[in-house]
Amino acid sequence: MYKPVALTFLFLLITFSLAKAQQKLHGRITEQNTGMPIAFATVQVKDAKRALSNENGEFELSVSTSPVNITVSHLNYIGISLQVSNPDQLLKISMAPQVMTLKEVAVGNPAITIMQEVSDQAREHINQSFYRKAFLRQIAYSSDKPTYLNEIFFDAEWKAFSLTAWHPTEARHLAGSRGISYDNLSYFLFLISGYLPNNMNIKPLTKKVDSVYNFKLSGTYQQNGQEIAKIFCKPKAGLKKLNFEGYYYVNTVTNTVVKIEGTFNDMKFTGGGPVSVKIEEIIFSAQYKTDNAGNSILDYASFNAINKLKVLGMGIQRSAFSSILYLMDEDNIHKSELNPVKINVNDSQLTKAMTYNETFWKNNQGVKRTEKEQSAIEILEKTPQVKK
Repeated sequence: MYKPVALTFLFLLITFSLAKAQQKLHGRITEQNTGMPIAFATVQVKDAKRALSNENGEFELSVSTSPVNITVSHLNYIGISLQVSNPDQLLKISMAPQVMTLKEVAVGNPAITIMQEVSDQAREHINQSFYRKAFLRQIAYSSDKPTYLNEIFFDAEWKAFSLTAWHPTEARHLAGSRGISYDNLSYFLFLISGYLPNNMNIKPLTKKVDSVYNFKLSGTYQQNGQEIAKIFCKPKAGLKKLNFEGYYYVNTVTNTVVKIEGTFNDMKFTGGGPVSVKIEEIIFSAQYKTDNAGNSILDYASFNAINKLKVLGMGIQRSAFSSILYLMDEDNIHKSELNPVKINVNDSQLTKAMTYNETFWKNNQGVKRTEKEQSAIEILEKTPQVKK
């Protein structure tokens, strides 16, 4: 006579446990002095998955228990730790910028010495592979209206010079009936995700670093008891291949690259049919983390471009394209299913051919979407021509 009560109690207990297991932390990270959002800050719970903040500083992270201790870190800001007792509350987190100093140098150029030491060490392990789960999001707007979205979860092989092989496991593709084609741009982001140069992209860490680049030490600061040097890199005149201009952040204790931010020279986009494309602005950043063996591995790479489109008979339009590549901690992938990344890969055709799993995408965002990105998805889903 007591069995129904016992079963009801058991059901409630399981339901309560599952609810706790599905708790999600929501928050926004801003700069202490200005209130500006901080993009790509890492939010970490011990022995749990990480989350990155989006361009609005927003993040979402699943936790199984509460209260919980979280750490928030960003290379350009002083890290913080805090305890969260109520997972339902919207966390408002502010971070103080790192204070940078510039040491007085009597002779020579310390930036060249630092970059050469980093290059020598990195090139010793140039062919070492790292296998991870990964996420890619690409989104485009024309005249501020969404025209394209590609989101992919995939298995990946990454090396210090680029992401070299992949196998998509879940994907969604949305595109309007008109607009510039963004096929194959995944290849470009994979190509530039490393900190070493490759055959198509000349980055500063060449065999003899000052043969093609000039360097200047912008300053140093301390992070976790180690010195980080910020070095400005500018290609010398006459470098014709795709090349980088901007900053390398280097850990001078471990001789590893921890971050890159800047732009690319000699980059060209081409439009199909009567469309010509002029690039007005390119912003690139990539951050690298250190594994237990001391290896520097890609954390994320972000690429944003603003273009001017000249369309025959339709005047001039401006388009904006952004993408984020994120390597997760999970490494339980099927290496035998990986395919080499090739220049002629048509990522749109590939993802359109995959079965769209609506339930999966409701529960998995990769990097939390901004309100604008979520709105773009809803607009594109209503377009009759789209393919999910």
